[in-house]
Amino acid sequence: MMSAPVLTLDCLSIHYGSTAAVRDLSLQVLAGEVYGLLGPNGSGKSSTLSAIAGLVRPTEGSIRLQGISPGQDPFAYRALLGYVPQELSLFEELTSCDNLRFFGQLYGLSGRALALRVAEVLEFIQLTELAQRTVRTLSGGMQRRLNLGCALLHRPPLLLLDEPTVGLDITARDGLFENLRDLRAQGCALIFTTHHLEEAEQLCDRIGLMQQGRLTAEGTLDELDEALASREATPSRVRRPRLERLYLEWTARSLAQR
Repeated sequence: MMSAPVLTLDCLSIHYGSTAAVRDLSLQVLAGEVYGLLGPNGSGKSSTLSAIAGLVRPTEGSIRLQGISPGQDPFAYRALLGYVPQELSLFEELTSCDNLRFFGQLYGLSGRALALRVAEVLEFIQLTELAQRTVRTLSGGMQRRLNLGCALLHRPPLLLLDEPTVGLDITARDGLFENLRDLRAQGCALIFTTHHLEEAEQLCDRIGLMQQGRLTAEGTLDELDEALASREATPSRVRRPRLERLYLEWTARSLAQR
């Protein structure tokens, strides 16, 4: 049985003055699904995430998160999502525990409920033993895990991750991916952007390819491969990972159609 959609974008367009950053974008993300939103710089990925996060108002179209739109009830809407930006959103002079307490209070947690949730998140991101260490003394991988933890305190059904592995080594990245797979298993929906296609191939259940603000292809790896084969893809002598090959082919064809 297919999971219910957590997020629905319907004919979403975002303009900055006369520039169209996103054009007529429609997609759904299901509970317990990792959806990879991929594309080159300027393709509209960050603008799409910003609109979903309520930071940018769409020019046209609608966004619904469990049936609620950002304009309908902003507080209820924001309580349903967690946002992990590319840049760390942490206070370097505070401890890991204090950072989590601060963000928990922003989400309306307090007292014993806050203390219990902070302890749960510290255990989940494997930082319990470092709870009293200041952020500036943590490694980059630990800081990334703490950044994730701050977005999870209120148990959001949707998590947005904008290139969360930037600057991480392989070990730290694998630790972060373990957390993300656990969240998926718990039923959380995730939207994941990255320029490292092998990461998307490892983690994502479905992939949407964006080019010049438009969604040019969408599906599982098998579905994308089948769709590309039906369009007589140009053979290449260079052996590439599967998603990298599909991404390059779709990008080239999308640009050729413009």
